[in-house]
Amino acid sequence: MNKDNSRKLIAIVAARKMEGYTKNDFMTALSFKRTLIPPDLIERFIDGCLKDDLLIEKDGKYIPNFSTEGVIVPLDFSVNIDELFIDSGEKPLVDRMLDAVSASGKMTKKEAIIRAKEFLGNMQFIDFETALLTVLSDNNLDIKTFVLEKENSMNKTI
Repeated sequence: MNKDNSRKLIAIVAARKMEGYTKNDFMTALSFKRTLIPPDLIERFIDGCLKDDLLIEKDGKYIPNFSTEGVIVPLDFSVNIDELFIDSGEKPLVDRMLDAVSASGKMTKKEAIIRAKEFLGNMQFIDFETALLTVLSDNNLDIKTFVLEKENSMNKTI
């Protein structure tokens, strides 16, 4: 799943402040009101979001697993269905971390790069990815998956 677009789509649904959202809430907001996703793909979208930990299922309702308040959705936002369902795991780790920080709305990609470079300037034995992880963590973003991937890539090189 393209997590950046998925977060924006979830934020559209979550604009109605509720405790949780049903499949019909997603279908109404994304298929009928905004015509962003065809109704027959809503279930696939929800399943992908559950798999990527963007949504949590609780008592038959879906709850965003991130703060939707900081997600900015442009008025002219549209979705390419083929790109939406492409696994973002193929992108490099740094790109996915920058996408995550941008999607959170807490800072732009450029701000995250600047902060990571500032942090990196004071350290000798860390790389840019580790500095960026620190910036994400300092901004209360979930970095568990990125840390595990970083650890796995380091274990492969050893």
